[in-house]
Amino acid sequence: MADLYVSNSLSNLTVKFTITLRYFVLKGEEGDHRWVFEIGTTHRDINGDIIPSRKVNLLSHNNLDEVIEDNLAVLCTQIDWSPFVGDNDPPYTSHLSPVGDDVEIGSNVHFTLKEQTPAAGIDISSVKVYFDNGLKEFDITNEVIVTGDPYEYSFEWEPAKRIYSRYN
Repeated sequence: MADLYVSNSLSNLTVKFTITLRYFVLKGEEGDHRWVFEIGTTHRDINGDIIPSRKVNLLSHNNLDEVIEDNLAVLCTQIDWSPFVGDNDPPYTSHLSPVGDDVEIGSNVHFTLKEQTPAAGIDISSVKVYFDNGLKEFDITNEVIVTGDPYEYSFEWEPAKRIYSRYN
């Protein structure tokens, strides 16, 4: 048995969940262990009712993390997380590379976009990335590789074309 605490990043509320993992052997079978995963909380749902625990019996070491995450998400949707605190601070950039005026032409662009809690997270679908070469601004949003989660995204842009010389 293990206890897990979950906080909503826009709430001051923390909810305790208990995870239990048991095994049993079916009568008449020779040593085949069956695992049962159960997760539950004593916290009440939005209406003040008991939230039924979740049980999973098709479990293996390969899917344990996914089972925990999926069932925890279902339970969390039943909780009233209010009152919410405001998300008043915009996301900010960090780890910008390269910087300065003497940037090598072979350099790729890297930066991180972060959101500090309490926050709703970054809506990545609303992010636009532009490159300004001093003469013209280019929308490179569709060329940027984005990895991360709603509170910290890493962006990488590798220019498809590099011009090494210019003729007048």
